[in-house]
Amino acid sequence: PLFRVRNKKETIYCYSDAERKVAVDKLGANPEITRFKGLGEIDPSEFKNFIGWDMRLDLVHIGHDSKIKETVAFFMGKNTEDRKRYTMDHLRIEKNGVDDEAVA
Repeated sequence: PLFRVRNKKETIYCYSDAERKVAVDKLGANPEITRFKGLGEIDPSEFKNFIGWDMRLDLVHIGHDSKIKETVAFFMGKNTEDRKRYTMDHLRIEKNGVDDEAVA
């Protein structure tokens, strides 16, 4: 999930901004919203809440010309400065669900 939206009684995991908005409307005033950037940010005890027979899966197609090992090494390796530079070079600002121009 991208978001966890919760109040004192209920927690809803959301996979898009549209789902987040629906969850906020459902839970009422001032729910707590957590944005997950990756699985490493989700507490292991929370996995049981969204992994099971009814979990959502997105199919990913990888072309024959992809460089899987190099890509994984880049994004998961110890090259923090390179990843930071890549992220900043490809950063996009989103307002109201629509991407604006890339930030230089």
